[in-house]
Amino acid sequence: MEIAFVGGSETVPGFNLAGIKKSYAANTEDELVSKINEVMADPNVGILVLKQSDYNRLPKRLQQQLSELNRPTVISIGTEHSTEMREKIKRAIGVDLWKQ
Repeated sequence: MEIAFVGGSETVPGFNLAGIKKSYAANTEDELVSKINEVMADPNVGILVLKQSDYNRLPKRLQQQLSELNRPTVISIGTEHSTEMREKIKRAIGVDLWKQ
């Protein structure tokens, strides 16, 4: 399984340097939705990485679809805390990593 990243053109080179070959630039909401749909259709992608701010820009219907997917697992990164990601990790591994 491969990892894919979809996000702004300024972040793609960093993910390429980190070894993620499937890094796609998407600067507008339409490009973001299009590239995410492309990644979702790729049977080789197991993890989709998005910036939290990009995830928040997606239409609610697509956000819901991504949160319910088994493959690819969607990981949103950034400074904003995502309770959806917390729940997804908890479901996947059976442990709440944030619980103290």
